[in-house]
Amino acid sequence: MRQRKYFCAALLNRLRGSVVRFTGLALATLALVLCAPFVNPPEKEHEPKPSPPVAAEEPPRVGVKLRRGDTLATVLTRFGVKPPSAHAIIDKVRPFLNPRQIRPGHDVQVVLSPEDKTVQGVELVVENNLLRVKATADGWLLEREEIPFVRAARVIRGTIKDSLYQSGVAAGLTPQHILALAKMFEYDIDFFADFRRGDGFYFAVEELRYADGRRVLGRILAAALESGDETFSTFYYVAKDGRGAYYDREGRSARRSFLRAPLSYDRISSPFSLNRQNPISRTVRPHMAIDYAAPAGTPVVAIGRGQVDFVGRRNGYGNVVDIAHSGGYMSRYAHFSRVAEGMRKGRAVNAGDVVGYVGQTGHATGPHLHFEFLRGGEKINFLSLRSLKNDRLAGQDLQRFKRLREEREAQLRREDNRVADRRSGDF
Repeated sequence: MRQRKYFCAALLNRLRGSVVRFTGLALATLALVLCAPFVNPPEKEHEPKPSPPVAAEEPPRVGVKLRRGDTLATVLTRFGVKPPSAHAIIDKVRPFLNPRQIRPGHDVQVVLSPEDKTVQGVELVVENNLLRVKATADGWLLEREEIPFVRAARVIRGTIKDSLYQSGVAAGLTPQHILALAKMFEYDIDFFADFRRGDGFYFAVEELRYADGRRVLGRILAAALESGDETFSTFYYVAKDGRGAYYDREGRSARRSFLRAPLSYDRISSPFSLNRQNPISRTVRPHMAIDYAAPAGTPVVAIGRGQVDFVGRRNGYGNVVDIAHSGGYMSRYAHFSRVAEGMRKGRAVNAGDVVGYVGQTGHATGPHLHFEFLRGGEKINFLSLRSLKNDRLAGQDLQRFKRLREEREAQLRREDNRVADRRSGDF
């Protein structure tokens, strides 16, 4: 019993010592952890930091906007480039640009040497290309960099005040756009007589938006022209075979068999009529033709593709040209002062080919074109004829065209003129 008490007391003393030692070790560890942030590590030797690289100095450059009479060669010689070197630079850019097409307003960047200010390079933008011509030990070197761009549609609208040409250009169209419009609608609209003040026009025009900030107008994508109570529309569409052309709302080709008029005229002095007083005989009889008043010498063109059937002088017609067309049609042009060079029986002509010049030969009281149109040998009123369409889209092309037409018509009606960019599609 006494041994057991002794053993228990000894065991208790050992445990107290272990607890004391463990407690001391734990307190010491805790102290080190808490004091660690305040203990400074030994300082390392100071290591010098590398200095940042010095950027190469950008060579000075001078922007030049070409003035009237300027050429790339004159700009280069103005900066001291000798003629042989100037021609060598021009030869480098010639594959990408005809130097004669550089017009007033074109920007050219001339890169100079920082030391002696001699010309070290030339930069100019050609459509979607940035051309750099740099001086090297082996001569001039050309570098070409493509400038990214996206295609968009810009909407232009307005009303005719004086003429479609003046009003269209004032609204933002180019003269080339107006000429293209005349070609698109030449089978439907007489641009010299069919428009009235207040008629509206609506265009969606392709716009190339370049990464360098330029905005360049391209082809007409859709157009609607008001002429009195009628509206004529056309839409540019690329068919599955890759050919692009203009079509009306129903998918019929804008190109037709006959032009709307054979010349640019002042007025119709005598329309097609079954009861008209002849200005020479003073008798009332049918006038189965259209007389277009125009200055002597005004060119007259064939209204459609065909073959010359007659050239010469014929009774009251004076100098006359007959052209036979497919489908049994014939057009007759009379009172010419002279016929166009090369006109002869059997010659093939296309719509727009000049066949003669306004005069007053034969029975005529003044210079004008006497124009007749015959179908199967019978004279008919050309102005009442709706010219026949040539081609029409079908199948998948027609369905794709209708979807594109709806999109274009929505663009033309949109008031804010904002149209989403398109990187590809039926432009």
